[in-house]
Amino acid sequence: MDTSQLVRKAKGGDDKAFSKLIEVIQEKLYITAYSYVGNREDALDIVSEGVCRAYTSIKKLKNEALFNTWITRIVINLSIDVYKKNKKKAQSAYEENDQGYIEEHDERIDLNKAIEALDPKYKIILQMKYYEGLTLAEIAKTLEIPLGTIKSSLNKALNILRLELKEEVLE
Repeated sequence: MDTSQLVRKAKGGDDKAFSKLIEVIQEKLYITAYSYVGNREDALDIVSEGVCRAYTSIKKLKNEALFNTWITRIVINLSIDVYKKNKKKAQSAYEENDQGYIEEHDERIDLNKAIEALDPKYKIILQMKYYEGLTLAEIAKTLEIPLGTIKSSLNKALNILRLELKEEVLE
């Protein structure tokens, strides 16, 4: 049974059909959320909240074939909200700490640390391209961003990583 058929059944109240839809995409949703927030607990909470929101509003989905894009967008929006909230908490903690944060520089930085430091808009594109194996066109469709923007963002992200890794080696 394809996604559109499962969505139609789920819209009609078939909980098993909705569960099947989630089973297929839950790992990608988790990876997406994790790429924004960087920790397991928040990512799981985001996916859970996203699934609940999708369940309660699935009848509003107009194009059944776009279910995966729709639920991914829900998770991305929730992830951005949590990311912003966490960023404000970190800034608040920094302001309360008289000594501030002490930056630690290791002799080498691994790729994962460099990726984690990226702006979330670049991180999600890298994650979708290299971890999920999506094409640039699929990424553009999922994120609802023009293909040209995806290409330039990916290029900029890779250049940032190159510079970051090169600087760490030179220090």
